[in-house]
Amino acid sequence: MYTPLAAPLPSGSNAPDSKKYWNPLLETLTLEQMGPVHERLFLAQLAYAYERAEFYRDKFAEVGLELGDIGGLEDLPKVPFVSKDEIRRTQAESHPLGAHAAVDPDEVVRVYSSSGTSGVPIYVGLTANDLRHWAEVTARGQWANGIRPYHRVVLAVGHGGFFAAAAIKDAFEELGAMTIPIGPTATDRVIDAFRYLKADAILGTPSYVLYLLKALGDLGIEPDSLGLKRIVVGGEPGASDPAIRSLVEGSFGAPLLETMGIGEMMPHVWAECEHQSGMHYIAQGAVHIELIDPETEQPKPIVDGAEGELVYTALRKEANPLLRYRTRDHVIVSAGPCECGRAGFRIKCIGRTDDMLLVRGVNVYPSAVRDVVAGFTPAVSGAIMIELDAPGPAVEPPVQIKVELAGGAEPDEGLAGQIEATLRAKLIFRAEVEFVEFGSLPRSEYKGQLVRVSGRPVAN
Repeated sequence: MYTPLAAPLPSGSNAPDSKKYWNPLLETLTLEQMGPVHERLFLAQLAYAYERAEFYRDKFAEVGLELGDIGGLEDLPKVPFVSKDEIRRTQAESHPLGAHAAVDPDEVVRVYSSSGTSGVPIYVGLTANDLRHWAEVTARGQWANGIRPYHRVVLAVGHGGFFAAAAIKDAFEELGAMTIPIGPTATDRVIDAFRYLKADAILGTPSYVLYLLKALGDLGIEPDSLGLKRIVVGGEPGASDPAIRSLVEGSFGAPLLETMGIGEMMPHVWAECEHQSGMHYIAQGAVHIELIDPETEQPKPIVDGAEGELVYTALRKEANPLLRYRTRDHVIVSAGPCECGRAGFRIKCIGRTDDMLLVRGVNVYPSAVRDVVAGFTPAVSGAIMIELDAPGPAVEPPVQIKVELAGGAEPDEGLAGQIEATLRAKLIFRAEVEFVEFGSLPRSEYKGQLVRVSGRPVAN
């Protein structure tokens, strides 16, 4: 088959334990240095996708664009966006892997699927080359998180629920760590892996780590007795919140480090280093990044303090190439230097634009509400539920928020007023707080729900 690159993605395989970066060749490139590299890869990927997938030829034709109109990355904003709903629709109508599939089914060696909020999943196909690139980039992220060949890692994400759990397992094996895949629904086995197999690291969602913390408390087990050395989380925002980080790290006696990706593109595109100053861009040479204003859809410069939605363009994808894929992840950029020496830039994810509520013209992210409330620990547990009378995004104030008290705490009108005032000062909306007993709000073994309509959770 025609492949977009003659050479595979440079690998950091066989890196010694003491090596600072998994792939120093790419991880130390500045944005300026990456530009020419990404431009060459982008033009090859664009030609590949246009040639192999009628989907892109049709999208170009709809806006009066031809392949020759794109001369480099400066022309990337001319390329139409691709959305998750668009992929889901084409999969249902024409092709199980979507109309953007660029290989024959016989060339696909692995397929992942999401659960699908409407009952219709998203399928993602991977060729052997795609899998190798996923493993390489994910290994970079795990190396940045501090995972080394001597670690024994419990994989507490399920192959069915977590988009690409098996690829993350591939990455752990690529860097030489012992992998113990258990999933999030057998917490007794997770605990036993630490007790009997001497596991010393875990990868899961923030919600699962908090769920595990409560499960240990219910069993009378001290969290720091497990011997954890690294806690790596992804799949949802929350790990960078100071209150959550303090709770988890203080309980387990191990650093909490964050990763982020998107299954349709790559499991890891971002990963936090030991300095915990935001997630580093670690997918150089595989995924090109844009920042856009989610309302105007116009590009924004990637500079320190910039805020917007991430847009991904694949640079080496064979099975399902994605050009200008809207992630709906809303982030803040940190472009200053990091002590670890990685170049490029870092981000903090503050929520998803498709989860966003609109309160009299003010954008409110449920994860941001949770972060503000978590700042009132130890009086509260940090668990919240935003209660809506009807589906959003438009919500009339005051927004009803159930806040779970800490164990043994009593409702306090003064505390409720402080939380309401802080939400108004920081997030610019009016809330009405109702305290509920500790343990009464649901804990999730996968991704936590923060919003429900008349008692019914809102699907992410």
